[in-house]
Amino acid sequence: MKKKRLTKALLTIGVSLSVLAAGCSGSPSTQSGGESAKGSESNAGGEAKAQAGGTVTFALEHEVVSLDPAFSYDFSTGPVVNQITEPLMRFEKGKSVVPNLAEKVDNPDPKTYVYTIRQGVTFSDGTPMTVDDVIFSLERTRDPKTASYVGWMFSNVDKIEKAGDWTVKVTLKEPDANWQYAMATSAGHVISKAYYEAHKANFGKPDGGTMGTGPFKYVSWQTGSELVLEKNPNYWNKEGGPYLDKIVYKVIPEGMTRITGLKTGQINMALNLPLDLQEVVAKMDNVKISRSDSFLSDFIAFNTQRKPFNDVKVRQAISHALDRQKIVTELIKDAGIAGKTVPIPPALWTFEKDKWEKAYSEIPDYAFDTDKAKQLLSESSVPTGFNGKILTDSDSFRMNTALALQAAVKPLGINLEIEKVTGEELNTRAWGGARDYDIVVQNWSSDFPDPAGNMVPLFLSANTADGGSNFANYKNPEVDKLLDEQNRLTDPAKRTELMIQAEKLIANDAPWIVVSHQKNFLAMSKNVEGYDIDPLYFWEGFMKDVKLTQ
Repeated sequence: MKKKRLTKALLTIGVSLSVLAAGCSGSPSTQSGGESAKGSESNAGGEAKAQAGGTVTFALEHEVVSLDPAFSYDFSTGPVVNQITEPLMRFEKGKSVVPNLAEKVDNPDPKTYVYTIRQGVTFSDGTPMTVDDVIFSLERTRDPKTASYVGWMFSNVDKIEKAGDWTVKVTLKEPDANWQYAMATSAGHVISKAYYEAHKANFGKPDGGTMGTGPFKYVSWQTGSELVLEKNPNYWNKEGGPYLDKIVYKVIPEGMTRITGLKTGQINMALNLPLDLQEVVAKMDNVKISRSDSFLSDFIAFNTQRKPFNDVKVRQAISHALDRQKIVTELIKDAGIAGKTVPIPPALWTFEKDKWEKAYSEIPDYAFDTDKAKQLLSESSVPTGFNGKILTDSDSFRMNTALALQAAVKPLGINLEIEKVTGEELNTRAWGGARDYDIVVQNWSSDFPDPAGNMVPLFLSANTADGGSNFANYKNPEVDKLLDEQNRLTDPAKRTELMIQAEKLIANDAPWIVVSHQKNFLAMSKNVEGYDIDPLYFWEGFMKDVKLTQ
């Protein structure tokens, strides 16, 4: 966020698809970085040369939720919206935070951030961006009535003020270690206030679109089919791109169809393809791949507020019943690693690494042990088993995970029905405050290069509300206290100590089974250059740097 064997994949890979618009064409280029696919050598006459212009066709796994950045919070919506609207700050190669629409930020005390807004920036219609646009955008996303998916990032904000013609002052209720990252996400995106007010009824929808300062502008959107962006001629940042004339996003849920499009050249870019097909892509002569470690976790979450999943021994029993390593060995192979119970993979040990590594080795592993699973269930409120449902979508890795879980608990007397829904419905129900499911199979990636980027949104009880991302409906006052306290600190060592305490409590409570941590994967035609994937690609306006080669 993956799948079946490869036996028939190569037989169908050469079939062309009339449903896809023709993509860019050109000679293969030298790869700029990442892991190369077969045949990524330079042209015989020397290194390929980049050219301005052209169209790239980009495959999306799911339909875009909205063009409104307040609702840009998934792996299909982000790569579109981030090209149109931009944040005050931005992530540099998935690590540090650097200025963007704000030319600088001052932090005179732990609760105050003063953003100096960049002058001379215009929206794609040529109208100037002002401080009023910035404040309007932040306040709108912050407003609970908006029910923004990233509204939780403003929960510690006391007030947002205009401090000068080109300055915005954000005052926090208390110090917040993660606020430094928030303005580099879609929570910090700026839209045109005038455009929003003129299109309030349909803003973010196909007939309303959106208006931002990004390198590309919105043109059209045929839901379920394609979404088109064109180069923004008024883009403020004159360093480098945008180079492309147009980006055509194709909604293609079926993995094999995306692979076939790459083979025929009708698709030029595709993110996070099905695991079993990544090996096929790596052997294509006309395609190169870029991989990176990720902050991603594939997980199973129990609804801890619904019987019998409110019983910790039931959750622990199921955790022991599932052979996670078998899933990783058979499906993920070298494209990721097995998880544990808390989604803090090695890639997220971005500070105090030794402490995180030691703690990770000490937390309960819930290793595959059928006898232990049976013992725990016998000690639970449902010793002879029960019936329940697993909610997931048609993604084959998630479906295979659901099937593996269904089979694993059968010997315990637990009968789990699989409820398959669309990716859009899965997101809607997972984010909805009602949490209308027993068990959900989903994935999640930290918004920040910080362990708190997983722990706070996923396990703080306040995030069980509508729009919150506490998928397990998990509520532990002691965990809340530790997570709140670490968030008020800036000392990495002290924050780490508190988060590790919370991590151990969460692991003992077993609200999640973390199945795996997959690597990020980007497939590109060999004449597409300019970008290599990193852990936070979903917040980046990376198409600005993408170019074609001759």
